[in-house]
Amino acid sequence: MRKKLIQSSLLAGNCLVFGSAIAAHAGVVVDGSINGSEGYGAPLATQTINTGFGDSTVGDGTSTGGSELDAAYGVVSGGNLNLFFSGNFESNGNLVNVFIDDGRAGGQNVLHAAGGSGSLPNMNGSIFSPGFNATYATESNNYSGTVYSDQYDLINNTAAYVGAVPLTGGIGNGVLTNGVTLGMNDTNALGVNGNAGTTADPVAADAVTTGLELSIPLSALGNPAPGSSILVLADINGNGDGYLSNQFLPGLPVGTQNLGSGTPFTGSNSGSFNLSNTPGEYITVTVPEPTSIAALGGGLLMLCSRRRRTT
Repeated sequence: MRKKLIQSSLLAGNCLVFGSAIAAHAGVVVDGSINGSEGYGAPLATQTINTGFGDSTVGDGTSTGGSELDAAYGVVSGGNLNLFFSGNFESNGNLVNVFIDDGRAGGQNVLHAAGGSGSLPNMNGSIFSPGFNATYATESNNYSGTVYSDQYDLINNTAAYVGAVPLTGGIGNGVLTNGVTLGMNDTNALGVNGNAGTTADPVAADAVTTGLELSIPLSALGNPAPGSSILVLADINGNGDGYLSNQFLPGLPVGTQNLGSGTPFTGSNSGSFNLSNTPGEYITVTVPEPTSIAALGGGLLMLCSRRRRTT
């Protein structure tokens, strides 16, 4: 009897610990901030160089004085591709461009985005890394306390304005008209500094927990198959996508200045890039297999329930 009681107690303890682990990874909350309970895990890319767009030190939600990308995170959960880019974005029209290759045929290795909405066509002629064929893109900017967003279907080559999210003190979230949930917390004043192109402090960059967050339905990305990879590239461009910063994720080599001024990575104009000789300039987010921890958790919880009934 005592042995059975001890075994039951141990099993109950294990069930409690496992149940807590499931609760701790309950899902992503799209609010422009990140914590360990959301399931993002470690950064998929950390900034390598200090920003050429100035270093904001105010932390008041305006990011006056600078824009930066510190680290990139990604996870597929809840039927969405969830992306988080820590950093801050000056409320002067600077744009965060996010390019996605979801694996569908017909993507663009050389950007030729359609016009009619937003300013992404000003980046046309940009060349992605070998093997990256963009199928989808978004651009967002904090302008005077409101985040405005546009979406680009790069397979059907269409563009659409998808809405605005008001910020209070630099913080806000909302669902856009295309079903994407956007969150921004623009209060960061730490991370990389403004010594453009010099080596960034990776510890400082990884310590930033606020920035831009997107939750994109997998249905908007062609429902990528379980086990497949989604590739993502992010950058910060100037107002009207007319002058690229040196802030990319993954980061560019040490010494790289703003691409708008002319670098080995500058494209055909000051707002475009050329990554044709830069393999792997993207992060990779894997679509999980259906046999996930949820299934394992269900089995273990059932075992726990049965075990309790037999003691």
